[in-house]
Amino acid sequence: MSWQVSGNSMELCSCRAFCPCWLGPEGKPDQDWCSAIFGFDVETGNSEGVDLAGTKVVFMAHWPSNFFAGNGSARLFIDASASADQQRELEAIFSGQKGGLLEGLWGAVLKTWHPAKIAQVEFDWGDNPTVMVSGVGEATLKPFKDGAGNTATLTGAAAQAAFQMDSMHLADGTASSWSDPDLGNWEGDSATLHKFSWAA
Repeated sequence: MSWQVSGNSMELCSCRAFCPCWLGPEGKPDQDWCSAIFGFDVETGNSEGVDLAGTKVVFMAHWPSNFFAGNGSARLFIDASASADQQRELEAIFSGQKGGLLEGLWGAVLKTWHPAKIAQVEFDWGDNPTVMVSGVGEATLKPFKDGAGNTATLTGAAAQAAFQMDSMHLADGTASSWSDPDLGNWEGDSATLHKFSWAA
């Protein structure tokens, strides 16, 4: 059952920047509901002897209200370049089936899992990071910066603790547009950038 994954991640949602769900259960999403994607670009990883370095996963979900209120539904999109063994392990890890952080977190906020799909997934981590899931959606992130070029950074948010992320950069999710037959269609401006490192 042992596994480890770490790398770069990004989150976008249907709210205007900044999504209040990050701050705790008291936050009210802009449209009363919240749809989101969470992209994971795995730099290093291993599960049951399967090397997961270089793999990519996008988690997509919809909540009828605040993230912390639960009752959400979700799906994983796994990059088509992953081998069959990698796809199996990635689905098990990022759906929480292999234990660890995501088992408890998703168990608390998700009610329904739709079958995972294999699709082309691409990330670019330049000055304006991008994410694309073929046939599903894409976005360009523009980090917020002050006059001196320092990126706006947030610490201490409730959902950061839930995801075990010490800090994150705030961004505008320009041209973020997503569509899934089971999770709906949405656009939004809220975006964040972070690093993840999980193991079980």
